[in-house]
Amino acid sequence: MSVDALVLLEDGSRRRLGDIAVGDRVITRTGEGAVVTAVHEQGELDSVRIRTATGREVVAAPDHPFWTPDGWVKAGDLTERDYVANVLCPELVADGTEDVDEFKLAGYLVGDGCTTNQVTFTGGDEDVLADFRSTCDRLGYSHVTRPNSARSSLIRISGLRPWLAEHGLLDKNAWQKRVPDFVFRGDSWQVGAFLGAYFACDGTVSRRGRDRYDLVVEYYSVSRGLLADVQHLLLRLGIQSRLKLKRGRYQGRPHESWRLSITSQDDVARFVQRVTVIGERGMRLAEWAPRRDRFEERLAADRVVSVEQAGLHECRCLTVDGDHTFTVNDFVVHNTTLANIVAAELGAGIRVTSGPAIERSGDLAAILTSLAEGDVLFIDEIHRIAKPAEELLYSAMEDFRVDVVVGKGPGATAIPLDVEPFTLVGATTRSGLLTGPMRDRFGFVAHLDFYAPADLEALLHRSARILGVPITDDGATEIAGRSRGTPRIANRLLRRVRDFAEVRAEGVVNLETARAALTVYDVDALGLDRLDRAVLTALVDSFRGGPVGLSTLAVAVGEQPDTVEEVCEPFLVRAGLLARTPRGRVATEAAWHHLGRTPPNGTFGAEAPSVPDLFSAAPDQP
Repeated sequence: MSVDALVLLEDGSRRRLGDIAVGDRVITRTGEGAVVTAVHEQGELDSVRIRTATGREVVAAPDHPFWTPDGWVKAGDLTERDYVANVLCPELVADGTEDVDEFKLAGYLVGDGCTTNQVTFTGGDEDVLADFRSTCDRLGYSHVTRPNSARSSLIRISGLRPWLAEHGLLDKNAWQKRVPDFVFRGDSWQVGAFLGAYFACDGTVSRRGRDRYDLVVEYYSVSRGLLADVQHLLLRLGIQSRLKLKRGRYQGRPHESWRLSITSQDDVARFVQRVTVIGERGMRLAEWAPRRDRFEERLAADRVVSVEQAGLHECRCLTVDGDHTFTVNDFVVHNTTLANIVAAELGAGIRVTSGPAIERSGDLAAILTSLAEGDVLFIDEIHRIAKPAEELLYSAMEDFRVDVVVGKGPGATAIPLDVEPFTLVGATTRSGLLTGPMRDRFGFVAHLDFYAPADLEALLHRSARILGVPITDDGATEIAGRSRGTPRIANRLLRRVRDFAEVRAEGVVNLETARAALTVYDVDALGLDRLDRAVLTALVDSFRGGPVGLSTLAVAVGEQPDTVEEVCEPFLVRAGLLARTPRGRVATEAAWHHLGRTPPNGTFGAEAPSVPDLFSAAPDQP
């Protein structure tokens, strides 16, 4: 990640990634704190800039993973169809010593205060003015009120400049204002006091949502940094918001300002519940607020809107105890594969690489010699590792030693290098391509099985809560039954059904909506798509169930043989719809029935119904 990205710490403060040190406690994907055990300098890397629908952005190396509903996805592989995760309501350990009235005072001054010359506060809501004066009285600051215009008053405060200087608020114009650092270290009650006071100055409440009855809650400012800080504080209270640029005209000239909108009615309900607003805006909120709230979830989905090249950026990464995740600019990042779980249980560090990246034995030797004692080395797609590197790995696994050859020809010398004891974790989806010596050297070989329908239903309910989509039990059951036992497919189908439901079914995913949507997307009751059914149909209708060769079958459906073999056949065989025989591919009885066809006479036993064929004739026919 870019060293300029902001990492959320357990005390609520945010610090540049470049300033994070070993021993700092950061917020992880679970919302809990964990200690940083190592800091890894990555140098300057070609990076990408990720922007999301909420207005957030972050710069990361293309291979750095982000947490999504489909699991971990590398930054360079994210598309506009992906969602990244924000952490809601993190479990912070607030250590601020400021009084709650100081949080409220900061909110008022950030909103309608002037700190460049004399310290003043201007407003036209008498309830807000009265509350501001009461706050100053409780903190011991004297004040004088005088008329400012026909509809507003001005309050001049004495003795406040040292406090403003201490918290970085002195001599700041509207474009320079930011949330003071101490506010980030406050608890939810103190943060709510700041947000409520600021909203009483620069907030709006209106009924102009999508159906003209939804409530829209917004903050306005010319300072993007200020509203980005407020957006983060809202997320701390479990409230999602969207930051957008607003262009217009002011006094006859082009004018740009920023708008932070809370449009989801679940988020508006939580805002009213957790942020107390004084004055006319507070009364409108209390009167119009929806009576509902979101599901209690740790993560919220944030849609990616663009992934662009960002050039060279100084990057670094962290090793974090626990589940090896942390939050950067409110996004959940890092890597939590099975290898990370092993590393976490061992209390060791982890080094992640991939088979295609290890092209020479020297590449692997450099990685192995940099490992500390007890570290975990994770090699993804290990079957694609280069042959010389694979043979070098044998001695490292057995003897914790590698031989590096220096020079060429008669003068070449083999230098033995010791390797610290380490744990190797290899992952592959093509275990058959692993050589026998490589496979035999692993102490334990595991196979990840497909998910059961009940597990997929639980996963779909959780994904629906993250996406903010109401889903019924029968709707989840229907999608799970068509997901082929794969979470990635289940989440993909859920998003497509969600799109259909928002347009055709009032946004609720139930049994009828799921069936109608999946019919539109050509996914049948067993999870077969258009190509799967084309293969079965060609096999049954054109070749009378087979056997037929792979190349002939591929030509019949207009696809390449490897596409049919690697994309379609694995699930068709597992579902019992297709069999591979020495003579070719054969459709099973289940395939005939699934397509609504009747098998020919005697194909699957005597109990099959009699069907006339080319070689049968009625008794009265010649």
